[in-house]
Amino acid sequence: MKKRVYVTLGFAISIVLLYFALKGAHLNEIWSTLRKTSLALAFTPLIFVGLAISLCSFRWSRVAGTTVRFKEAFAALLIGMFVNNVLPARLGEVARGYVLSRKKSLSLTYSLSTVFLDRFFDLTGLTGLLLFTLIFLPRASLPPIVFEAIYIVIGVLVLCIILIILVSRESFANHLSKRFLTIERSFVSRLTGRLLEVQENLKRIGSPFTIFSFVVMSFCSWLSMSAALYLVIRALHVPVPFACVPFVCALLNLAIAIPSSPGYVGLYQFLIVYLLSIFGVSKSEGLTISVLYHASWYIPYTVVGFALSLREHLKIRDIRKLEA
Repeated sequence: MKKRVYVTLGFAISIVLLYFALKGAHLNEIWSTLRKTSLALAFTPLIFVGLAISLCSFRWSRVAGTTVRFKEAFAALLIGMFVNNVLPARLGEVARGYVLSRKKSLSLTYSLSTVFLDRFFDLTGLTGLLLFTLIFLPRASLPPIVFEAIYIVIGVLVLCIILIILVSRESFANHLSKRFLTIERSFVSRLTGRLLEVQENLKRIGSPFTIFSFVVMSFCSWLSMSAALYLVIRALHVPVPFACVPFVCALLNLAIAIPSSPGYVGLYQFLIVYLLSIFGVSKSEGLTISVLYHASWYIPYTVVGFALSLREHLKIRDIRKLEA
């Protein structure tokens, strides 16, 4: 029942946001923007999209353990992306954990805990993009309320980072889990289990330098996605400075936690149109950018992920059973 409500809510949000993204956009202006596309730059975003997914795969392979090779993490990650793009309820995270556990004969619990930790490092990379915005983007470029919101988001993310560092200490994790175990609620017991799994993974990862290297890789992967977005903007000859783009990319990828349809259709278009409008980009230009940028990763992730899922003989019903 809860899943059905979540899926229905996601589709409803996507439809409403797509309506607002399209409202006021003129087809002739969109066509005029498309006609200005530089063919020399049109396909270059794919290079940076590929670099970003490669960095994410390498990071996850290191998070998952020395026995996991890059190509195994790469395949599992792209299968997860494919599942997220075509199925509701964000089953991609479960799918990639399942694929990795099956390929490497790991327990599903362990594989999913590495997915959770890998997603945490993703958040640190987005924090880096927001810090990049504060350093390089002039304050006059954004409304004061937006800068205040950035400070709040960075503060929350920094608190999460501090918490994860504390959880990495065995004594703290054990003390916290003992306290939680006295509370007789299923949610709290599940949370306790997750904390202990994260602690075990961080303990295995080892040195602070290794953790720092994961944070740097996360920042570089999101900076690559920012570069891909900037190249889409440049290909359409829309005047937006590069310093503005990491801000758009960071808030875009933080906001996709909102329930939406598979592949974030509607949500993605609305967010890019709204965020670029802050920098004077018209709705028609913003909508064109959103469609091309969305396609730059959606199409390759879906096509390659689908091919890999066929190779791995992945059955959707298996993923749905795991979700249940």
